[in-house]
Amino acid sequence: MNLLKSTIGTLLTKDKEVQAFVTGYDYETGNMIAQVKQKRAIIAQDDITVYQKDDEIHQLLGTTVTCTVLGKNEDDELLLSRKIQMQKRIRSHKKGDVVIGTVYSASDKALFLHFDDGLSGRLYTNKLTSAQVKRPLDIYNVGDQIKCVITNVHEDEGYFDLSRLDLYKQVNLNLQIGNIIKCRVTKKEEQNTGWYVEVLANPTYSGIFDLNRYNQNINFKPGQIVDLRVIKFKNKNQLKLRTISKNEA
Repeated sequence: MNLLKSTIGTLLTKDKEVQAFVTGYDYETGNMIAQVKQKRAIIAQDDITVYQKDDEIHQLLGTTVTCTVLGKNEDDELLLSRKIQMQKRIRSHKKGDVVIGTVYSASDKALFLHFDDGLSGRLYTNKLTSAQVKRPLDIYNVGDQIKCVITNVHEDEGYFDLSRLDLYKQVNLNLQIGNIIKCRVTKKEEQNTGWYVEVLANPTYSGIFDLNRYNQNINFKPGQIVDLRVIKFKNKNQLKLRTISKNEA
């Protein structure tokens, strides 16, 4: 018992970094209820996140978050701030850093990603792929992970601009006519005669394949991965492709 009290006592040190498991949410006060070791803790509404978005707050339930100890209240509960830790991590990131983000939301023009324990980034469609896309959620789902590079830090607002394409700008695939490559279907061609795709190995490469005798009975859809054969270069990074038969695979 004395050892337990000693351990908890060290957790009460002001400014100490601790791991807190979020157990509940008080809808009346807007505070998070958490637990550090065996000690009950409170994360006040203003100390939960730099974003103050309901969807971001409720996603924390049942997760472990990094917090700073502020002290304790009259009920001997730990008072914590997750926001302080988020602000530290925001300042620790810079343009050019590579991160792996998890999709948590989207608009018609961008995906919104979480990385590094709750930091938020915006990945616009024109930074996601060089292929034509109607909506980014046509090819990605909530929960998918995407490797990106930070292109801008908005420290005051607490978010980042991200780019998937910038990771591959210096990568040359050395493709040749006849090569078979894996592609992701991104959008139906406007005249319904083919599909736009991105090259999985490098999304700065994209192209289109027409419906032909090899795929007359296949129903393609955005997000589907398909093997395609290079048949023409429209320019360095724009390809003309076709599907392949089972005998060619």
